[in-house]
Parts: sequence; structure tokens; C-alpha cells
Amino acid sequence: MAELIIFDVDSTLLGVESLDFAVERALRTAPDGAQRSRALSALTDQGMAGEIDFRTSLERRIAIAGLTRTSVYDAREALRGHLTPGMADLLSALRAKGRRVAAVSGGFDDLIAPALGDLGFASGDVSANSFVFDAAGAVIDFDRANPLSRSGGKAERVAALKSQAQARRAVMVGDGMTDFEACSGGAADHFIGFGGVVSRAAVKAKAQAWADSVAELDALLS
Repeated sequence: MAELIIFDVDSTLLGVESLDFAVERALRTAPDGAQRSRALSALTDQGMAGEIDFRTSLERRIAIAGLTRTSVYDAREALRGHLTPGMADLLSALRAKGRRVAAVSGGFDDLIAPALGDLGFASGDVSANSFVFDAAGAVIDFDRANPLSRSGGKAERVAALKSQAQARRAVMVGDGMTDFEACSGGAADHFIGFGGVVSRAAVKAKAQAWADSVAELDALLS
């Protein structure tokens, strides 16, 4: 039975928070763009630290965002240039050793799919949220039936992935409290906190192991 390594995406495989990145690009010319970007970033930090419910954070962030299909497509291509340095090599090494890798994200597949494709993930290896667009192409909501759109959803998805892979062990790697919850809920067997992009004190305090860089993460996974 293989070992399954499951990676968070934002601030782990990617060196940015993909939704925040997309919104900041879209708001560059808006009169209140800087203010809305700061509010979005604060909501992201609160959600990742476990200070507010993840769905509440997501609802508020989408309301602030004002994204369109055009701005989403613009951001998804730009995100391909924001892979966390060293992650591509680490993933290649893990695969070469016969270890299965997957990505589970509270972010949006509409934004992250091309970047994850560059990292060698097939569509079946990635679980994420998805936007709901109106007829004019504006983002008006997200798929609320997706477990990843609420707190505890990562644990459900990780448990399903472990079962499907018939893995003897599942290790969750990420920077946020939702990643820790995937382990605390019993779905993943181990949690490695990753602070190579953003170091969150609340997550570090709970992590079974912690890596401040990709090199440290490589050593832990080895």
C-alpha cells in the first residue's frame, strides 16, 4: 500500500494566496482597490488562523472580490509564475520514489489548475472549490455543495483520497488551520506545517512537525 502525501495549495505549492492574488490584480484600477485588497487579506489571515469559520471567510471574500471570468483567466495564467521555489523538484522526487501526491485546496480550481498542471498534477489529483458565474461572466457565488467550501471539508476529502488510494498512511502538508484540521479529524495520519511562505503561529503551535523551507520539508518527508 502506497503512502499518500497531500499538499495544500495557497502559500504552500504556490507562493501566494490565489484568490487574494486574483482580486489584487482585478482591483488595481478600482478607486477603492487598495482598501478592498487589505480587507480581503485580513479575512484570509483570520480564516487560515482559525479565527473565523472558513465558509464565512469565503463568503466575505467573494463579496469583496468583484471578479469576472476575464479577471479569473488573467490571474490563472499569471499564477503559473508564482510556484513556490523548490516545490517542483520535491514533487518530482516524491513521485520517483513511488509516493502518491495529491493537492487539496480551499482555493478555486478555476484559478489554480494551470499552475498545478505545471507541477505535474493531473486533474484527478486536485480537489478544490469552484466559482459560480452569472450569464454576464461575473463571479456571484461558489459551489456550496462542495465540502471544501466549509470548515471540516478538507478532512472529508482527505479521508476519501486515502480510501481511494488504499494508502497505508496519509500525510497532510500545509500552512493553515484547515490543513491541521484534516489531521485532527482523523483523516490524515500526520500533519506537517509549512511556513516557507507564511508562518502562522497558531498553526505552528499545533503542528506535529514544522518546516520553514522546502529543504526542511524534503528532509521531513524523507
